[in-house]
Amino acid sequence: MKVAVVFLLAALALLTFPGSTTADMMGGKANCNDAIMGCPRIYDPVCGIDGVTYPSECVLCLENRKRQVPVKIKRYGPC
Repeated sequence: MKVAVVFLLAALALLTFPGSTTADMMGGKANCNDAIMGCPRIYDPVCGIDGVTYPSECVLCLENRKRQVPVKIKRYGPC
């Protein structure tokens, strides 16, 4: 009985803390690895604060390398 109560309390505590699965805040920074030279062909779109839908966070990172001012993530998913 005590084990079940502890388990339920732990599960409830974990559910109350929201995960960071979306970049709902304006200007979420992309998780970039400077060592990558290309991106896999996996479509997982992100919406940049510039209003452009990028095929993946990796593609956004590659585009940011080309720019003077990097684009941040507005939200995950298409714009």
